Amino acid sequence: MPLRILFLLFVFSSACFASTGHFFRGKDSTNIYQKIDTNYIENYKDLLNAKLIAVVRTNTFSVKNKLTGSAIEYSINTNLNMGLGLSFKGIGFEFQYNPPGLNRDDSKFGKSMQFAIASSANTRKFIYDVFYRYNQGFHTTTQYKVPNDTIYDYIRRGDIRNYNGGFNLIYVFNHRKFSSAAPYSLTQRQRKGAGSLLLGTYSFVYGIDADSIIYPDTMYKNFNPEVQFANASSLTFGISCGYSYTFVFFKHWFANITTVPGISLQEFYSINAFDKKAYNRFSTSFSLQSRFSIGYNKRSYFIGISWINNNFLISDSPASTVNYKFGTFRFYYGHRFDLRKYLKRKF
Repeated sequence: MPLRILFLLFVFSSACFASTGHFFRGKDSTNIYQKIDTNYIENYKDLLNAKLIAVVRTNTFSVKNKLTGSAIEYSINTNLNMGLGLSFKGIGFEFQYNPPGLNRDDSKFGKSMQFAIASSANTRKFIYDVFYRYNQGFHTTTQYKVPNDTIYDYIRRGDIRNYNGGFNLIYVFNHRKFSSAAPYSLTQRQRKGAGSLLLGTYSFVYGIDADSIIYPDTMYKNFNPEVQFANASSLTFGISCGYSYTFVFFKHWFANITTVPGISLQEFYSINAFDKKAYNRFSTSFSLQSRFSIGYNKRSYFIGISWINNNFLISDSPASTVNYKFGTFRFYYGHRFDLRKYLKRKF
């Protein structure tokens, strides 16, 4: 079923692109259509990008009592995924798999199951993400004394599940000279250093579900009843404003730093694991999206690393907060191919 969905998305995206009817014969045809300043941006969208990728995804959540300082944090067991990425004419796909033998810490942290489906793009004026993520199997990020044991160990909770779905849309003001695609999707190159003010909006739903209260037996009394839960969820609507800048040095080397803080209105809902009492709270909250990328970008090939992190603070009561974070670390190495030259030689 997922393969059918991807195929339909590819056909739909290709049809949308073909229907624009912008086919110029000049050397600068792509740039005329894109309306970019070629002194600052070089466009590679007419080339086929093929890249090898290595990806590590993180997902953590924590609950903290602001009055006592008591806190607990859980994380999935992160795995290294390898894969191949292809992009052409602004349409891209990535295929990833978990190589056997590379991730051998299940005995220490337990197994984690991950499922994600997403669509994202860095267009001339906009950056957008639409996503759904599901994870099961968490462990504490710090060691705890386990009752009736003589050593410190990580608490593994294979029953804890969380899900997160929503969208993020950001407008790029300086889209003539600054390319949001150059440091991350690598379909363009930033020829001179430039930056842009960013303005966005986002919305997401987040949930935690477990078979029993998420705290160890020795800790749950440190938290107020609103967060003594096995089930909780939140709905968030927010706006964000930030800045992104790409440094260019030695002609083809680049480094990008992006930070986009946000403020939101949210509803938090939880059920006490003991007396089943429901709690519901509306409040304002904060978020922070940060991005970093560094690499070497030439017309024929490119190499680099990137880190994208999202941090959401959920204020579920005057005394407690829930912090949810997810991120993606990516290494890539790729080549570009001019299919027009290949087809001319072939035919």
